[in-house]
Amino acid sequence: LCPVCSEVVTIFSVGKCGHMICYRCSTRMRVLCDQLYCAICRSDLPEVAYLGKLCKLTDIDYKSFRCNKKAQVYFENEDYETIFYRLLEHCCKKCPDQRVFRHYGALKDHMRKEHGLQYCDLCVKHIKLFSQERKVYTRQQLAQHIRVGDADDKSHKGHPLCQFCDDRYFDNDELLRHLRKDHYFCHFCDADGITNQFY
Repeated sequence: LCPVCSEVVTIFSVGKCGHMICYRCSTRMRVLCDQLYCAICRSDLPEVAYLGKLCKLTDIDYKSFRCNKKAQVYFENEDYETIFYRLLEHCCKKCPDQRVFRHYGALKDHMRKEHGLQYCDLCVKHIKLFSQERKVYTRQQLAQHIRVGDADDKSHKGHPLCQFCDDRYFDNDELLRHLRKDHYFCHFCDADGITNQFY
């Protein structure tokens, strides 16, 4: 099992430190989050190899593999390379032919125009997911998601609203940062132990 997501590993991602995670978690870290380090020991991983069986990088000639230069990922075979690029595709799961778009903006426009579905912009900005993992909503569902959360996800309670400027924020921490930066904070209340009073 992958120590990050606890899923069964079909393709191993291995770096110089020897620790293993699955290719999905590795791709998420390296491509979406721009984190080029080991998820286990935090050592720098300038490059990793996607392999069919677990082994040390020093035991194989991975430099002869095909490589994605931007993410510095080496692929043991062409199938693994194809899987890597498919994971990054902006693909419409609603179309029978599963159309692929060049970038997320094109997919977003297509979903709205062709299917009447929308993504939550706050979730897209703050949660690092592949396009195919993102939830899409009807107008009504999106309004509910923003106000109170999703019916099938009790952990999400909606995106909090700033009562002063009527804007939504991703979570309470982001709202608090906004309040501290853009609104008046009462230092007297804070000195008396009454925190987060704004005017």
